[in-house]
Amino acid sequence: MEVKQINDQPLADDFVRKFIEAENRYYQEVTITGVTGDCPYGHKKGEIYRVTNCNNDGLCGSLYKAIHSPIITLHYGGGLPWEKNQGTFNGLCPEMGKVQVNVKRIRKQDYTFFKTCPPGRDMTGKGFPGLDKYKVVIEIIDIANKCAWGNSAGQKYEVDPFNVGGVCGYLYSKAYDFINLYFSGVSAPWEMEANTIYSVCPDSYNQTSFRMVREERGK
Repeated sequence: MEVKQINDQPLADDFVRKFIEAENRYYQEVTITGVTGDCPYGHKKGEIYRVTNCNNDGLCGSLYKAIHSPIITLHYGGGLPWEKNQGTFNGLCPEMGKVQVNVKRIRKQDYTFFKTCPPGRDMTGKGFPGLDKYKVVIEIIDIANKCAWGNSAGQKYEVDPFNVGGVCGYLYSKAYDFINLYFSGVSAPWEMEANTIYSVCPDSYNQTSFRMVREERGK
């Protein structure tokens, strides 16, 4: 059955159509509902961001990472068991919950891929020694099939705990596990190359391979 569907063009076209519709029918509206104290990234109450599983729309990277898993649930039409309204949830940033958000699912008017890449915010000189000393760059190495985000081999993105840097949200979420490690000045014990971690994005079919490299600023 699977081989027939792959080789049967009408069935293949129908599968692609259904995939595109399921992938692009929603986005999530993130509203900053409260800020306790000073947010180092500069978030303010009332700000609104349009995000998806791939698109972070300029939201703080650490906040985006903290709410990424439930965003995926909403994005594909699901809901969280503890929420009365299955199309929404409330979340907090990981810095002592300084930033509070409400996230709700929005039905799009079309099925176009949602991609916004606003410029990042310079977080050097704000009391974070690791960010003043180092920069971390994600470099795309290879793509097994086709990356929906549009990545190609050789592309580079500078990222940090606050800036997604224009990279796909899925890939950033995977890389984030080591971003804070690198800005702390330490390394993973399995590194074969100094200051370099190799990984792949969570899309096991398209398999975007990347490496994350730490460099000292000014070198």
